[in-house]
Amino acid sequence: MGETMNPKVLGIALSDISTGLIFYPDDEALTFPTVISKKKNEDAWVVGEEAYALALDGKGIITDKLLKLTRKNGIATIDGTRYKGRDILKLFFKEIIQVGMEKLYKEKPEEVVIALAGLDQNIMRDIREAFVGLGYQPNHIHIISKEESFIYFVLSLKKDIWNNRVGMFDLSDVSLTYYEMLANRNARKLFVSAESENMDEAFNLQILSNPSGAKLADKILTSVAEKVMDKKQFSAIFLTGQVFSEHDWAENFISFLCSRGRVYLDTNIFAKGAAFKGVDLANENSIYNIVATCEGRLKSDIYIDVVSGGKEAKIYLGKAGDFWNEPTTELLLVPDNSEIIDINVVSVDGKDKKNIPILLDFLPKRPIKTRRIFLKSSFLNNKIMNLEIADAGFGDMYPATDAKRNIEVSIWD
Repeated sequence: MGETMNPKVLGIALSDISTGLIFYPDDEALTFPTVISKKKNEDAWVVGEEAYALALDGKGIITDKLLKLTRKNGIATIDGTRYKGRDILKLFFKEIIQVGMEKLYKEKPEEVVIALAGLDQNIMRDIREAFVGLGYQPNHIHIISKEESFIYFVLSLKKDIWNNRVGMFDLSDVSLTYYEMLANRNARKLFVSAESENMDEAFNLQILSNPSGAKLADKILTSVAEKVMDKKQFSAIFLTGQVFSEHDWAENFISFLCSRGRVYLDTNIFAKGAAFKGVDLANENSIYNIVATCEGRLKSDIYIDVVSGGKEAKIYLGKAGDFWNEPTTELLLVPDNSEIIDINVVSVDGKDKKNIPILLDFLPKRPIKTRRIFLKSSFLNNKIMNLEIADAGFGDMYPATDAKRNIEVSIWD
C-alpha cells in the first residue's frame, strides 16, 4: 500500500450472518456469527459461538439477525427487558471489539470503518450513534458499502492483480453475490467502478454435507459463473466466504473460473478492505488517489450552469465519487428563465449526459431576473436527489412568500 503512518484502524465487515474484524496493521482476522446472548439474570453479554453455547446450555437468551432488527426499528424482549434493535447492535459491537482486543492484544483503534451491503440513512445513523455511544469520535467513524471495501482490498494488492477486470463471488448460507470491478486511469486520477448482484441461485450450505448435494452446489455455481462472466477475461477472480476455505466440492466451478483468469481465495476480503479504507482516511494525503463509483458513491457529476461575476461557471451539487450522504448545497439563484432551472447530469466517463428541467411554476409570477429562489440539494441515494426550492423574494420590491416545494429527482433511471 505504500508508506503510511501506521494508524490504528479497525475494519469491520457486518452482515446478519457473520461479522469479521481486523485490526490494521495486522492481517489476522476474527469472524463471529452475528448473534449475542444475555446471561440469564445477569447484566452480562457474550457474542458469536460463545453466545450459541450459552443458549444451548439454557443459561443465555440469544438474539440474531441484528441488522434486520435494527433496520426495521424492532424491539426484542430479553430476560424481561425491552431492547431496541440499535441498542442490541451497540452491545454486539462493544463485545466483539473487546474480544478482538483481548485475543489480539490490541489497543483501542483510532479509526473505525464498517462495511455492509444495503446502505441507507437510517442504518448508517444507528451504526454511527452506536459507536459514538462507545466513545468513538464521530469524524473517525466511517460506513462504506461492501463494494467499496472490495475496491480498497483489490487496490492494496499488486497492480497486475487489477490491471483488468476483477470478479468476486461471495457465498454465505443465505446469499450468493457476484462483484465486478474495473479500473481506468484518466489523467492523474484512477477511476474505479464496482457493482454487485445478488443471485437468485443461492442455496443452503447444508447440502454440501453429502456428495450429491455438493455436486449440485458445484453445478449451480458453475452455471451462475457462466451467466455473469460470459466471455469476459479477468486479471483476477476472488472467492470469499468461509465455505470456500475447503473448496474440493467446487471442482468444476473453479475450473471454469481458471479459464477466465487467476483465482484467489480470501475469506476476510471485506474486513481487510474496510481497514485499508481507514488507513487511507487517516493519512493527510490519499494513498490511492481514486474516484470510486459504487454503492454509497455518486456515479455522476450533477451541476447547474450559472453566470457569476460576468463569467460562466458550473456549480456542482455533487460529483462522481462523492459519498451521497455528504454533499448538501444551499444556493440563492436568480434564474434567467423564470420558469425553469436546468440540472445537468454527466456520467463519470463523460459518455452519458442528461438534462433535467425543474419547473418553477409553483412560485409567484414575476418578471424575468426578479425571481430569486433558495435551493437546497441533498441525496437520498446515488440515484435520487432531493431539491428543496423556496421563494426568496427580491428585496423590497417583491417580499418573500411561503411558496416552496420538495422535489425528488431521478438522476438516472
